[in-house]
Amino acid sequence: MDETTRPIEPTPEPGWRRTLRLLTGPAWALGALTLVLWIVSGVQFLAKTQGWEEAMFALGSLYPPYFRQGFLWTPLTHIFLHGGLLHIFMNTTALVSLGPAIAVRLGSDLKGGLLFWAFFLICGVAGGLLFLGLHWNAEVSAVGASGAICGLWGAVARLTENGELAPVFSRQVGKQTWSFVVMNLVLIAIGFGIGRASGEGGLMIAWECHVGGFIAGLFLVEMFPARYWWLRQPR
Repeated sequence: MDETTRPIEPTPEPGWRRTLRLLTGPAWALGALTLVLWIVSGVQFLAKTQGWEEAMFALGSLYPPYFRQGFLWTPLTHIFLHGGLLHIFMNTTALVSLGPAIAVRLGSDLKGGLLFWAFFLICGVAGGLLFLGLHWNAEVSAVGASGAICGLWGAVARLTENGELAPVFSRQVGKQTWSFVVMNLVLIAIGFGIGRASGEGGLMIAWECHVGGFIAGLFLVEMFPARYWWLRQPR
């Protein structure tokens, strides 16, 4: 009598391995960007041990009084600086979660990588400019890639299942915008608590950068080419 056997089901691939394969393959531009952010954080750690961290922040952070004095590069450089290990870990975790859809949409070749980096940086600068506009005469500073990452969130909010874009004023985008608002309210509450507990006061969260980046991403995504191969096929 012949025996029947069940087919052996393949072992599911661990999530970290899928993510690593994505970051070194189709979304390599995102992987390279994540690596750069961590390298800069390593330089910051070295700067702290050598006693020149304050100078690094003075030159690179987004500080309105210095911007008014001519530090015009800081809306860009503040994206790469972070306020500690927890800050860079949270930001890169969000980056790896939100970035792949946009990185792959823009293409996996060199042109696609350049487009992705440009998109990311423009959103980050937009967030920084809103921060400057709302704190023009204040002595507060901002660092971090969260504004640029929120730009990716704004872009992802418009992506439909077939890779096309939903209208800005649509139910889909409305739900994502509400999630964005709730997330920021939670972060503000946490930041306020940390600020009070540490004795430094303040919100400790540059929500203005988040909002500026998110709005930029909502509109910027339709100005960048969709380079999915299936979206380039004739209809």
